[in-house]
Amino acid sequence: MDIGDPKTGTSDIWVFDLDRGVSTRLHSDAVDEILPVWSPDGSAVFYRSDRQGPPDIYAIRVGIPGSEKQVLREPLVEQPEDVSPDGRLLVYGKEEHSTARDIWLLDLSVTPKPIPWLRTRFDEVSPRFSPDGRWIAYESNESGDPEIYAALREGGGEKKRISPSGGRKPRWRRDGRELYYLSPNGLLMAVPVAPGTGLEAGAPAGLFRMDPPIENYDVAPDGSRFVVTTRVGSAHQSPLRVILNWPAVLR
Repeated sequence: MDIGDPKTGTSDIWVFDLDRGVSTRLHSDAVDEILPVWSPDGSAVFYRSDRQGPPDIYAIRVGIPGSEKQVLREPLVEQPEDVSPDGRLLVYGKEEHSTARDIWLLDLSVTPKPIPWLRTRFDEVSPRFSPDGRWIAYESNESGDPEIYAALREGGGEKKRISPSGGRKPRWRRDGRELYYLSPNGLLMAVPVAPGTGLEAGAPAGLFRMDPPIENYDVAPDGSRFVVTTRVGSAHQSPLRVILNWPAVLR
C-alpha cells in the first residue's frame, strides 16, 4: 500500500507482512508513488508515479533495488488497477477530456500496447479481473449513480449489473465464486456468482460496516479476512486494519 509522509508531503509504497507483523518500504523517491498493484505471482508491483511530470505507470521487481521502470507514458493521468491472472494484461484507468474516466488495457507481453476497453461519456472506474480472466468487474455511473457491473473481457459481449442499489470498488474472491463491493451506506456487500460462459449473480448480502467508514479494502484469497483503510483523526492518518473471523461480526 502507499503511505503519505506529512513531513515530505509525498507518498511511498510499503509492503506489509501480515503474518510476521513486518513492514518494508518497497521504494522511496522525492515524488509521489501511489496506487500499487501486485503481479499475479507476487514478483512485481505496478504503481503510479509523477517523477517525470504527469502521473505515469511504473513497475518494480520486489526485493531488487533499482529495478523500477516506466511501462506507460501518456499526457493524461493513468491509474493502475489490476493485472490479469496470466500476467499478460494490466487494466488501468485513464482520465480523458472527451469521455471522462475510462478503462484501458495494457498488453505487457512484448512491447507495451494500450488497448481501449470501455470508453463512454460516463465514468468507468475500479476495474478488476475475475480469477479466470474472462470477466472484468467495474464501477460505472451510467444509470445516474455508481453501480457495479461485470462484462466479458473480450468480444464486447455480455454485461451484467451486479449491484441493485449503488456500489463501488468491486473485488473478487480468488475462486471466482463471490464478488464484493461497498454499498452507498458503507456496508461491505458479498454477491455469490457462478462464472462461466455466462455470469450468474445472486442476491447481495451485507457483511459488515465500520465507523469511520471503509475508504478502501481488499480481500484474502479465501475470503476469510479483509484488509481495510479508514480515516481516523486528521486527514493524514489512514490506519491499516485486518478483519479476522468476519462472520462473527454478523452475529
